[in-house]
Amino acid sequence: MPTPSGRPHGSHTLRAAQSRENRMARLAARQATLNHVKVDPGFFQRVMKLVKAQSRPIYAGLATCGLVTVGTVMIVAAVGNASDPRKFFEDRSMWNEMLGDLKLSAWDVWISFFSLISPYWVGHASETVQRYLRFELIGMFDELGRVATEMSTTMTSLAWDVVEYDLKLVSLLVSAGTAFMALLPFSATPVGKLTLGVAAVAFLTLLSSLLQEFAGKIKALDLKLETLGHKIFELRGLFSVGDDKLHLQPPGSDPALWKPIQGAS
Repeated sequence: MPTPSGRPHGSHTLRAAQSRENRMARLAARQATLNHVKVDPGFFQRVMKLVKAQSRPIYAGLATCGLVTVGTVMIVAAVGNASDPRKFFEDRSMWNEMLGDLKLSAWDVWISFFSLISPYWVGHASETVQRYLRFELIGMFDELGRVATEMSTTMTSLAWDVVEYDLKLVSLLVSAGTAFMALLPFSATPVGKLTLGVAAVAFLTLLSSLLQEFAGKIKALDLKLETLGHKIFELRGLFSVGDDKLHLQPPGSDPALWKPIQGAS
């Protein structure tokens, strides 16, 4: 047990254990920032190039069937939803880095108090700070860590949803473009025009289903992000009033402890 003055018994063993655990915590935090998916920088550019190349025969086929107006609106909406997934993977990495920083910060607060302050500080003030540290501050760090984890998971889901949508859109446009190119030469015949019309309706139906599917996923993720945003605001408020709960002042806030540098000797 620590004594009111002097070093606590077994301080060398305690510090060795704390140093080992500190290194393990820092290694775990660093590892969290390294486990990132590397996305090909040219992926989105190739997607958009394929989209543009396949749009021409599709527009021509829709115009022949008299569906160019509604088809254009849907294609523009579908292409507008295509996104570069790298941004969302980068956001995921940012939240992973935040999670590592939070874990290290909580660890530093815990070790700093119980190894550098608690052994030499007794009384009501020490008990008050210990209660705040154990039951409030560390809990708030843990809650922030959970929020960061959920944000990272949400960004991962969003990134892969975008990748899946981009690939489905390209696959649909390539298939439709190929079909329209094969059918357009026969559009002057009744059978050819009928077949082209059936293909156009099938294409627009599939495109509509793709848009609805993607909108449903984005809506679910948006609701989750809104909930996490509310949690972040609540936690920010808890941290901002932490000092008021303890009636503490920042170290060095007493002007009497300071004197101008020109007066120092």
